Order: sequence, then C-alpha cells, then structure tokens
Amino acid sequence: MQLTPNNSKALIVLAVMTISVIACAWMLGAKPLGDHESYVSVTAREMLKSGDWVVPTYNGELRLQKTPLNYWFVATIAKFTGRVDEIAARLPSVLCAMLSVGAILYFVSRQLTFRIAVIAALIWSTSLAFVRYGHSARPEMALTCFVTIAFLAFYSAMLATQRKKQKIYMLVFWLSFALAMLAKGPAPLPLILVPLFLYFLIFRRWKLLPKTLPIAGTIIFLVIVLAWPVCVMARLAALTGDGQIISNITFWKREFVSRFMGSYAAGNKPFYYYSYVMFQYMLPWAPFVPIALAAPFYRVWGKKQETLLFLWLWFVADIVVMSVSGGKRMHYILPAMPAMAILSGVLFEDMVFSRQAYTAMFSRNLLLFYAGAIVAGVLGVGSYYRLEPQFIRPTIILGVLALIMLSVVLILFTRKKNTHACVAIFAGYCVLLALAFKFFLIPYSSTRYVRPFAREVAAQVPATDNLTAYHDVASRLVHYFGREVPIAQDISQAQERYQQGDWILAMGRFADELINGPGFETYRAWENAMRIKGKVVAGTLFHRPQAHFVVDPCQ
Repeated sequence: MQLTPNNSKALIVLAVMTISVIACAWMLGAKPLGDHESYVSVTAREMLKSGDWVVPTYNGELRLQKTPLNYWFVATIAKFTGRVDEIAARLPSVLCAMLSVGAILYFVSRQLTFRIAVIAALIWSTSLAFVRYGHSARPEMALTCFVTIAFLAFYSAMLATQRKKQKIYMLVFWLSFALAMLAKGPAPLPLILVPLFLYFLIFRRWKLLPKTLPIAGTIIFLVIVLAWPVCVMARLAALTGDGQIISNITFWKREFVSRFMGSYAAGNKPFYYYSYVMFQYMLPWAPFVPIALAAPFYRVWGKKQETLLFLWLWFVADIVVMSVSGGKRMHYILPAMPAMAILSGVLFEDMVFSRQAYTAMFSRNLLLFYAGAIVAGVLGVGSYYRLEPQFIRPTIILGVLALIMLSVVLILFTRKKNTHACVAIFAGYCVLLALAFKFFLIPYSSTRYVRPFAREVAAQVPATDNLTAYHDVASRLVHYFGREVPIAQDISQAQERYQQGDWILAMGRFADELINGPGFETYRAWENAMRIKGKVVAGTLFHRPQAHFVVDPCQ
C-alpha cells in the first residue's frame, strides 16, 4: 500500500497513542492500590452492591467529600468486568489520559502545526505527571483531561472564523468544564475562570464574550453540575429531615472553601512550593520549563506568539492560584501541566526542526546538557545502590540501555537525521520506563505488603463473621479485605465487639495495646503487614476461640 499524507498522519497518530498507552497503562494492575485510590475503589464497589449511584458511601459511611464522576466511571467498568480490582479502578485514569493526548493532537494541530501537536502530545505523555497519575485511580487525571479539553476548545472557538465551528467548540468547552467539576469540583472554577478572565483582559477580547454562549452554556453547565448535589440533599432530607440540607452545605463549605483557604486540612507548604513541583512533574523535560516561561515574549514567533501567550496564561495563572491556596497539595497543579507540555513541544520542534527562535548552537548545548545529565545519573544511581545487592543487576541493565539510547540519539543528530533521533528518544524512553516499572517501581512499592496481608485476613475471617478494626483502618486494607470493616475507636468498644464474637484487627502499637490488655486472645500475627507513615508495621488478628461454639439457649 502506498502511503499518502493522510495515511502517514494516521500512522504517526497511532504511534503517539501507542507510546501514550505504554506510559500510562504499563503493568497497570501490578502495583497494589494506595489509600487515596482505595477510597475510590471501595466507594465504587459499595455503589454496585447497594445500587445507589446518587449517595456514595465508603466503608458503610457517607462519602460526600468528593464529587462522584470517578466513582461512576469505576463502577461502570466494574459492572462489565465483574469486580472492582486494580485495573477497573485505574482504567478511567488511563482513558482520560489517552483522551487528553488526543485533545492535544487534535486542537494543537489546528492552532499551530501537526508536527508541534505530535511532539507536544509525546512530551505530555512521557512526563512524570502523566505516567504517575495515569497509573492512579485518583480523580486527578479525569480533572486534568477535562480542564485541558476545556482550555483547548475555548481557544479554538476564539480563533474560529465560522460561527458553526465556534458554537461546537464552545459547547465542548461548557461540557468539559462541567465534567471537570464533576470529576473534582470546585477546583475547575479558579483553574479555568482565572486564566480566561486574564485572557480577555490582556488581549482585550471583550467583544467576543457574546460568542461564548454565555446563557446557553451557563445553563448547560449548571444543569450538569448541580444535578448531583441537589439529588443528594433531596435524598438525605427525605431520610433524615430538612436539617440535613444545612449540614451538607456546611460540610461542602468545609471540604471545598476551607480546604482551599487552609483553615481545614492545611498543607503547611510555603508560597513557592509549586515552583519546584512543576519541575518534578515535567521530568524528563524539566530543562524546558524556564525556557518556556520566557519564550512567549519573543516577537520572533510571529503568528504563534498569541497561542504561546494563551498557554502561558493557562500555566502561570493556575500555578499562582494554587500557590495562594492555604491547603497546598502536590497534585493541585496537575491541570496546568498540559499547557507546559505544549509550550515545551513548541520549543522542542523549533530547536530540532524549524530554527525560528533558537539557533543550532543553542539546541546543541541543550542536547549536551541532557547527555551530561544522563551520564551523571547513570553513575550516580550506580554509586547510590552500591550497598544494595538486589539493585545491582537492574541498575546495570538500565544504565547500559540509557547510554546506548544516548549514543544512538547523538549519532542520529550528528548525521542530521533529526526525525529518526526523535523516534529514538521516545521509543528508548518507553523501553526504559517499562523496565523501571518491572525492576523497581512494582517490586519495591510502598504498598506491596497490604495486598497479601489483607487477603490472608479475609481467608481467616468467615464470610458470615464481622471484622472490626481497632482505632483505625487503612482504606487499602478495606479494599483488599473485600468487605466493610467498622472501627472501634477505643478499647472498651473493641472489648464489646470482641465479646460479641467479632474478629478484631489492630496494627502496630494499637495491636500492642490489645496484646498487653486483658481479655484479648491473639489468633494470628503478621510481622510485615503494611507500611504506615513510612514504616512497616505488624498486624494482629484477635478472636475468641469459643465464639463459633456459643449456642443461643433460646434456640
């Protein structure tokens, strides 16, 4: 078959999507779920069990802290797969990650060029942020996906010359904005509205406001966003009385407003916290970050400059908004990272191909910087792991492969085969990433203890019996145990449940309290049960030996 330009583009898109799948889905189910992921998985599991998709519950208690879109995604997938496991819990993030890559390919190819779109999509899909949250069941990737689509659709609407296309793009914007709110509201309000306000202010595009479907779009947005909380309040008011409505409003204010302001669950992070998190998230493309922050102000870009400034506003405004927050968390700036990836894609394309803004010498120096960093990294990692025998072999393998990849890339660039060099960079990255997961990230995961431990506990406790946790229970244990695990907050409650025939599970020092306390019989103990706050702790299961043989005299 003879390749046409359309066929060539289709093959390139297929290659980009393949690399993206590897980056966000490789060994997807191998790593056990973490605590934050398990809040999603357990809530979705209880949705399926109860059939109630309106009022979420976690471990038998109301779970209204987060908006429900990710629960619905996981529950829908599990309805087809038959169970809520690691893959079912994380697959929505994979699909949203892929959708964000597709959005970059589609919109950036129309706003700039197809080659820039391809490189930007590859940079985004090989960044640490993409890999990390594409493998996570948390709602961050869904939020990032819909925020990305909203921004790109909005800007395409501003550039559109045909009213029909403008309407379509704005409908996509409002729908994506609403879905972002359902994914993790109300974060999209400042993340989207602040950069767009600055766009209208700086570019003086106030005349375009009527073109944004302000009335119809707002109605669509409010119908989608408000439907869930209204249904929740109506359902709970019917069950518990109208006072529950005020209670829910107070609860949501605490979770959303007070958390942002830092008066609830403060992050205790300095204002400049995200100034280094953004470099971490952009690895291995972090050297492009300072260049990208300055590049949009160069007039040499010509027609590209306005697009670069829009991306700059998206990124910088979101970083500043989240920096003002008193309750900073690392993942809060994730929705800003696609903008930096696209900016970096523009720079990468210019340095390697167009040479509109950057000279060959500048590009060569940046390449040599990367080469030096890779060599130093290989030597440094080898030195760091010199006392850990289990790391020697995989470290050598990865180091040798990294040096081979570097040599191939340097040779190809030297021979002016820039396209082939780019292919080698991203293909080599996929190989190194896959091996890193196999050698390091999965075998030495901090959550590796909980899955076998919880399943062994589940095997000990009959399905007809109850398990109660003393003082606290990790959500990942609830997930792998497979059933609700109520909590006894103090030793008297634990004693009461124990006398009723419940199995009692305690971890670390709380297990020691029961072992040293009166009346608790140890059934089984595990030395390495799970990691809590960076430390691997023991777990102990307590049970009355005669509990199964107590007969009700009334029978």
